[in-house]
Amino acid sequence: MGKNFKETSKTGGLLWLFQRISAVILFILLLVHFITYHFISEGVITYSAIVDKMKTPWFNLVQFLFLITALYHGINGIWMIVEDYTKSKFWRIVWYSILVVGGVSLLFVGMLTIFRVGSLIGG
Repeated sequence: MGKNFKETSKTGGLLWLFQRISAVILFILLLVHFITYHFISEGVITYSAIVDKMKTPWFNLVQFLFLITALYHGINGIWMIVEDYTKSKFWRIVWYSILVVGGVSLLFVGMLTIFRVGSLIGG
């Protein structure tokens, strides 16, 4: 492959570590989600029971943490791939810009959905 590793990012090891940490956090949040929303319930799961859960700050907090962690994990993973296979500085800047704009857009829409739906149902 002939890649000069001195030319790669100096933060590559740190990004790799954060990728692993975010994966563990995502796994824990997934377990919390499944246990609290699917296994711990009173009787049959109905629409009104789901709506009641959506009124609680606990629901919004878990969903917000899911959103932040999943976005970071996904964007960081894509960036590490781009960094491995893109040699041109110009194209790295283009890809980085696309990832930042896409990530901020998804964060905005996700936060709007989580907090707006929760407040509309709650109020």
